[in-house]
Amino acid sequence: MDWIFVIVAGLLEVLSINYMNKWQLIKKFGLKKSSVLIVKMCLAFGGSLILLNLALDTLPMSITYAVWSGIGSVGGVAVSIIKYGESANWRRLFCIFLILFSVVGLKLVS
Repeated sequence: MDWIFVIVAGLLEVLSINYMNKWQLIKKFGLKKSSVLIVKMCLAFGGSLILLNLALDTLPMSITYAVWSGIGSVGGVAVSIIKYGESANWRRLFCIFLILFSVVGLKLVS
């Protein structure tokens, strides 16, 4: 159950990064309703940290944090590439692969 908390916490981290990107676009173009996005972003970040805290009751901090931050990092870049049209060049994709490889490697050797 604790690993499910970590995975959902990572996905909430990705969701909050998506809200952060939307908020930046709203600020850039001077659109209204940015306060709703700020509340959603804070709730997603808060939920992520609460679930991470619950998982840390029984899981080792080093691996748990690595998995959580890996999901957030890779997911955030994936959302930025897919939804916001950011660059997907081979160097960037290689670095994402290194993050994934490192997180899986840490889990395997622990």
